[in-house]
Amino acid sequence: MPNPVFIINPQSHTVAKRGSDLVRAGITSKTNCYMLSTFSTLPAMVADILAQGCGHVFIEGGDGTIHGVLSAFMAQQPDMDNLPYFTLLPGGMTNLVAAHVGLKRPTAKKIKALAKKPHEQKLVEMPMLGAKAEDTNKAHYGFLLSTGALPAATRYCAEHVHTKGIGGSAAVRNTLLKVLLGRGVERDTILKPSPLSLNLDTALIEGDHIITVATTLPHLMIGLKPFWGTGDGKLMITHAGKDARNVVRNVTRMLLPRQSAAAAVKLKRDGFQSWNVDTAILKLSGEMVLDGEFLPQTNTPISLFATKPLRFIK
Repeated sequence: MPNPVFIINPQSHTVAKRGSDLVRAGITSKTNCYMLSTFSTLPAMVADILAQGCGHVFIEGGDGTIHGVLSAFMAQQPDMDNLPYFTLLPGGMTNLVAAHVGLKRPTAKKIKALAKKPHEQKLVEMPMLGAKAEDTNKAHYGFLLSTGALPAATRYCAEHVHTKGIGGSAAVRNTLLKVLLGRGVERDTILKPSPLSLNLDTALIEGDHIITVATTLPHLMIGLKPFWGTGDGKLMITHAGKDARNVVRNVTRMLLPRQSAAAAVKLKRDGFQSWNVDTAILKLSGEMVLDGEFLPQTNTPISLFATKPLRFIK
């Protein structure tokens, strides 16, 4: 796959602050580099890359940039086998996806090796999470979807934590501590239950909930792995109803790399449930966040599914 192309978001937090690692590596040019100064240019940019038949695409930016670019490729080429290979470089306020399938510490030497000899580098395959509402033909793609407390916490981070210069995992830790250990208005606002229906092949969950999280990632940031379902499904879902108890204790329990059978029993007893599935039907009236981006609200059912794996070189 010779002649890679490069997509850089110059407005992503780290890129804007420290400059582009791709540019510093000296492998970009006017003919192979696309500056994503505005997302309105993304569809035409992706169409041009696909028309050229480029087999390897570098993306430098944060989770929002990666979410937008990969979604644009999926929208224009839904056949995963015909999509290019991707290499992700962290460049934003949050870089959860790049931490899993991208370069954690990009160096000029590593970037050049990836561009010149991609077949000699590590290949990681990972499915994306798709979300498609019944009232639209457009599907949204990402890696981490959340409802309830996490969208509320995302707003809190943007308005009260990121504005103080704290980003990424530090912002999440700050928010978790504020919500879980505090007793103020933030806790009541973020943990306020909201209606939700979750239809799985093996279960139907209905009623007010505190949080539902779905992902295709092995685990989340700061070591958090709040998933303990069984089975071969690629979509991991965890749900906490409005009557969930011992929240602080159970979140601490979920910080462990994995939950024992005894811990899973205690979590279920306290109102926390987890499943591994390939598809699910979600219906809610509140907000949803996919990779840090708020999705359009809808009252119609939303299909959640795991895609075929994308191919990442790192």
